[in-house]
Amino acid sequence: CMYKLTTLLVFILLLTTVTKAQTAAISGNVTDTIQKKAVPNAVVALLTIKDSVLYKFTRTDANGKYLFPNIKQGDYILLTTHPYFADIIQNVAIRSAETRLPEIALTSKSKLLEEVIVKSGSPIKIKGDTTVYTADSFKVRAGANVEELLKKLPGIQVDKDGKITAMGEQVKKVLVDGEEFFGDDPGIATKNLRADIVKEVEVFDKKSDQATFTGIDDGVKDKTINLKLKDNAKKGYFGKVEAGTDLTNYYNNSAMINAFKGKRKLSAYGIMSNTGKTNLDWQDAQNFGGATDNMQVSEDGGMMFFSGGNDDGDNYYQGRGGIPKNWNGGLHYSNKFNNNKQTLNTGYKFSKVNSPSGQTTYTKNFIGDSSYSTNTVSNGYSNKFRQSFNGSFETMLDSANTLKFTVKGTLGNTKNSNDYNAESLTNKNEFINKSTRHTSSTQDNLGFNGTALWMHKFKKRSRTLSINSSINLNQAKSNSYLYTLNNYFKTGVPPSNDTTDLNNIKDNNTRTYTATAVYTEPISKTVFLSFNYTANVLNNNNDRLSFTKDANGSYGKKIDSLSNVYQYDQLTNKPGINLRINKKKTNIGIGTSVAYNNFEQRNITTGINRSYNFVNFFPSASYNVKMTRNRSFRFNYNGSSNAPSLDQLQPVTDNTDVLNKYVGNPDLKQSFRHNVSLGYNYYNVLKEKNIWINIWSNFTQNAFVSESTIDLDSAKTIYRTVNANGVYNISFYSGYGFKLKKAGVRMSFGTSIIQSRNITLLNTIKAGSPSTSQASVNNNGRYSLNLNINKEKEDKYDFSLGSNFGITKARSSVNSTANTTFRSLNLNADADVTILKKYRFHTDARYETKQKDPNFPANNTYTLWDALISRKFFKDALEAGITVDDILNQNRGYERNFTDYRYTETYYNTLKRYWMITLTWNFDKNHPKPTNDF
Repeated sequence: CMYKLTTLLVFILLLTTVTKAQTAAISGNVTDTIQKKAVPNAVVALLTIKDSVLYKFTRTDANGKYLFPNIKQGDYILLTTHPYFADIIQNVAIRSAETRLPEIALTSKSKLLEEVIVKSGSPIKIKGDTTVYTADSFKVRAGANVEELLKKLPGIQVDKDGKITAMGEQVKKVLVDGEEFFGDDPGIATKNLRADIVKEVEVFDKKSDQATFTGIDDGVKDKTINLKLKDNAKKGYFGKVEAGTDLTNYYNNSAMINAFKGKRKLSAYGIMSNTGKTNLDWQDAQNFGGATDNMQVSEDGGMMFFSGGNDDGDNYYQGRGGIPKNWNGGLHYSNKFNNNKQTLNTGYKFSKVNSPSGQTTYTKNFIGDSSYSTNTVSNGYSNKFRQSFNGSFETMLDSANTLKFTVKGTLGNTKNSNDYNAESLTNKNEFINKSTRHTSSTQDNLGFNGTALWMHKFKKRSRTLSINSSINLNQAKSNSYLYTLNNYFKTGVPPSNDTTDLNNIKDNNTRTYTATAVYTEPISKTVFLSFNYTANVLNNNNDRLSFTKDANGSYGKKIDSLSNVYQYDQLTNKPGINLRINKKKTNIGIGTSVAYNNFEQRNITTGINRSYNFVNFFPSASYNVKMTRNRSFRFNYNGSSNAPSLDQLQPVTDNTDVLNKYVGNPDLKQSFRHNVSLGYNYYNVLKEKNIWINIWSNFTQNAFVSESTIDLDSAKTIYRTVNANGVYNISFYSGYGFKLKKAGVRMSFGTSIIQSRNITLLNTIKAGSPSTSQASVNNNGRYSLNLNINKEKEDKYDFSLGSNFGITKARSSVNSTANTTFRSLNLNADADVTILKKYRFHTDARYETKQKDPNFPANNTYTLWDALISRKFFKDALEAGITVDDILNQNRGYERNFTDYRYTETYYNTLKRYWMITLTWNFDKNHPKPTNDF
C-alpha cells in the first residue's frame, strides 16, 4: 500500500511538472499614444491563429496592466480593444514560461477621425457562399467609378468592355443595396456610380426569390455582385457629368444624377456617344467595333454551327464591326414604405444604336482527307431601337404572409441592310463557287414577363408554404428581302449559276405559363423536408412564308416548299422532394424530382401531327461547409433537361443563304445535362492572402449537335440539328493573391484549364463517288497562366503589370491536318500618377500576340496604347483632360474559332486612333464629402 501511494505521488508530481513546463504566464501593459497614460478596462483577448476562435480574455487593471496565467505555449492572435480607442491586432508567439509582451499603445478614435475614417472589418470576409469585400480597404483614385474598384478586388476581373468575371464565372447581375438598379443591365451601376459611396461589395450566386425563401434550389443561379452603400451616400443628391469631343468627328457625353434619401433611390442617366465606349450593354458592345481591345478567341470549345431561325433574315451574316452612334437613357425609382413592409422598385430604359458593319472571314473546311477554303466579305448597316420597363412590388401583409409581384416588358424595332460576297476554293486555289447577296429586313419585338409570389410562414418555426406563378409572352415579326446570285465552277465545264429573289415573312409567338408550389416541414432543429410541384405550359407557333415575284413584278407568288405554319405545345408536370440539413458550419441538400413531359407538334400546313412523351428524373445534391471563419468549400450537382426549340423542329428550309441551308428536324428528342461544380475560398486577414478554386463540368446526353451534308462539287451545305452523346465541357479556374507588406506590393497569379468535346455528324456527296457519313469529334483545350502585380501609394501613384500566357489545342477526328496548337500572350501595363496634387497622368498599354496559324493569312500581333492627362479644379469637383486612344494606330477586331470540321478567323472594323478633350464634373450635395478611407 505504501509502495502504491508513493508511486501515485511521484506520478502526480511529474504530471504537474510537465504541465507547468508546457504553460506560460503572459503579461504586459496598455497605454494611449497621446498622453502616454495607462488605459484601464481595455479588453485583451487571445485568439487561436488557425481559425481566430477566442481562447482567453482579460481586462487591464487601473494601471493598464494585464496578466494571462496558465496559457498553452504556441502562436496566437492578440486583440486589444476599448470603446474610445482603435482596435489593435497582433501576432504573438509564446515560447517560454514567463513572457513579457511589448507595450501596447492605443490611438484615440477622436484623433483618428480628425484625419480619416477608421476602416471597419476585414478587407475580405467569407459568409457561407458569399464573399464580402470591404470597399475602403482597396484604394482607388478620387472620383473613380465602381468598375475601377472592382478591378482592385482579388478574384474579380473586368475587361475593356466592362464585362465582369468573379472567381472564373461571368457576373450577370449587379444589385444596389440588394435591389435591381435600372433592371438587369450590370454596366449602368458599375460605370456610373462612384466607388467612394460603396461600403461593401458582395459576390454570390443569386437564387430565385422562392428558392431564397424556402432554401430549396430550383436551378436558378446567377453570379451576382451586390453594392452595399454607405449610410452617408443615402442622403441628398450626387452624380457625374462627362463630356468629350475631338471638335470634329467623335464625342462621348454622359450624365447621371442620383437623389437618395434613406430607403428611397431616384436616379436618371443619359448617354450620347459615337465611339462605342460609353455604357453599351455588354452583349451589344461585342457587336460593334468601337471599343478597344477587341481580340476575341473562342477556341475554348464553344459549339458554334449554323442553327437557322434567323429572326431578321440576315443576322447570321450581318457581321460585326463599325463605329456605332449610340443614344440611351433611363429612370430608376425604388423605395420602402410603412416601416419597410412595402418595397417598390421600378425602372425604364431606352436605347437607339445606328451602326455600320464590316467584316472579312476566312474559313478552312476539313472534309475526309481533303479540304477547301471559304472567304467572305460583308458590309452593312443596322438601326436598333429598344425600350424596356421593369417593376417589382413586395408587401408584407402580416407577420406570416408576404406577396411579391414583378413585371418586365420590352419593345424593340430593328432595321438591317447587308451586302455579302463569298467564294469557295479548292486546296489548289481553284474556284468552286462565287456568291453575291443583298439582304434587307425589319423586325418588331415585343416581350412581357409577369410573376406573383406568395410566401407564408406557419406558427411552427421553419414550416413554410410558397406559391409562385408566372406568365411569359414573346412575339417577333420580321419582313426581309433576299437577292442572291451564285456561280458554280467545275474543271472542263462552263460555269453555271442560279438566282434567288425572295420576300420572307416570319411571325413567331411564344407563351409560357408556370406555377410552382413549395412546402417545407422541419423534422428537427437542423433537418428539414420539402415537397414541391411545378406545372408548366408552353405554346409556340411560327408562321414562315416565302414569296417570289409574280408576273406583275411584285412579291405575290408564295413558294410552298419554303412556307410553313407550325405549332409546338409542351405540358410538364414535375413533383419533387428534398432533404436539407443545416448546421452551424455545414449545409447539405439532397433531392430529386420527376418530370412528366407531353409534347405535341402540329404541322398545320401539311396536317401532320406528332405526339410523344418523356419522363425525366432531376437529381440534385449540394454540400457546403465553412471549415473556418475565412475558409469554405462547396459542391453542387443537378440534372436538367432541355427541350428543342420550334426553329430546330419545324421541317421547313431556311434559305437565307442558298449555299448554307438549314432544315428543321421534327424527330429531335430533348437533351439532358449533368452539371457538377466545386469551389474553395480562403482569405487570411492578417497576411492579406487569398485563394480561390472553382471547377465546373457538364456532360450532356442526347445533346443538340449539327448534322452537315456537304456537296463537294458545289460546296453547298445543308444543316439540321440532331441528337448525339459524348458532349462535355470541363473548366478549372484558380487564383492566389498576397501582399508583400514591406514592399507595399500586391501580387496574384492564377491558372485556367478549359477542356471540351463536341460532335458534328458529317455527310459528303460527290459525283462519281460514294457518299460518306462520319462523326466529326473535336477535342479542344485551352490552358493559361496569368500574373498580376500592383503597387500604389495613396494620392501619389498606382502601377499595375499583368500577363496572360495561354496554349490552345484543337484535335479533329476528321482530318489530322486540321489539328493545331498555338500559343498566345497578353501583356498589359497601367500607370496612374498624381502630380502636384492637381494633375493626373494615366496610361495603359496592352500587347497582344497569337502564334500564326498556317491556314490563315494574318499575323496577329499588335499593341494598344492609350493615355490621358488631366487637371482638377474647384476643390477637385471638375476635371479637364486630353485623351489619346490607340496611339500607335494598331487596334483591330479579330476572332478565331475552332468548331466541328471548320477553322475560322474573322476580322472586323474597329475604331482606331483618335484624341478627345474631356470634362468630368462630380457633384455632391447635402451629405458629407466622401473621403478615401483606409
